[in-house]
Amino acid sequence: MKMIYTIIKILILLVFLLLAVSNTQSVSFFYLPGQPVELPLIVVLFGAFVVGIVFGLFALFGRLLALRSENNRLRAEVKKHARISEQDVQAATPEAAAKAPAAAE
Repeated sequence: MKMIYTIIKILILLVFLLLAVSNTQSVSFFYLPGQPVELPLIVVLFGAFVVGIVFGLFALFGRLLALRSENNRLRAEVKKHARISEQDVQAATPEAAAKAPAAAE
């Protein structure tokens, strides 16, 4: 499986390398009105890719926080049930059952 991931990574790298080699012509990039910058097309494409990644991470950040708080809540609930189960097990042991009738007398 690790070999498949390595092959996929190499293929993606080759596609980006092919894009970089074939898109070397300059384009005008307007980052402010009336302020053009001449950049190679691959730089503009890579910049758009990076901006997309950043916006995607920001979009997922809220969901990450919600999942993290739910995970903490569920962990606390499991610990609470584990303590209750441990007390039930101790109460059901033969020693505890033997002590219960003696205490009733």
